[in-house]
Amino acid sequence: MSSIARVRPRGDTAANWTAANPILAFRELAIETDTRRFKVGDGTSPWNALPYYSDGVSVRGQASRMTSGTISIATAGAYVSTGLTATFDSTTASGMTLGTTDLFALKNTSGATKLLRFYASIDASAGNNHILGIKLAKNGTAIDASECRAYSASGNAIAKLATSWMISVAANEEVSVRIANISDTTTINFQRGRIEASEVRN
Repeated sequence: MSSIARVRPRGDTAANWTAANPILAFRELAIETDTRRFKVGDGTSPWNALPYYSDGVSVRGQASRMTSGTISIATAGAYVSTGLTATFDSTTASGMTLGTTDLFALKNTSGATKLLRFYASIDASAGNNHILGIKLAKNGTAIDASECRAYSASGNAIAKLATSWMISVAANEEVSVRIANISDTTTINFQRGRIEASEVRN
């Protein structure tokens, strides 16, 4: 009767792997027993530098603000941070947190570069007959191709702005929403907004 060979990868808790920080041999498999995530060695990189192998859970996150605020505008047409703090939804998140540089942003904490689909929306006004715009920004640099503009008409009507873009985001990089009053320096009255991200997988 033939026997079936069993392979038993190395295993330990996430905290113990991080503390020991060993170098895994080329193609060596090691598992975090408490998270069930795993890494594959390359023979040179210590544990903390290795990315996690596909763990079956897509990176995702969302943050929103449903209370009003004001955004000061110093230069017409210049895109700026909202300066507002969003509320992060930690219950549905995986591999993301609220931004740390910009508090209306999402930060990739998955430990690896990910292709993410971002969606952002803001409802705002700036007085009569103003054009408002939003863009996504990675690490503070605006992504011009993601721009969306809307008209804040008479009577302080709300401009509804929304944009969506795929962005490659490395570990610990963050993507935020930037806003501008294209027409002049009138303060923008923020009403509500959100930013969402989900991993694009093959």
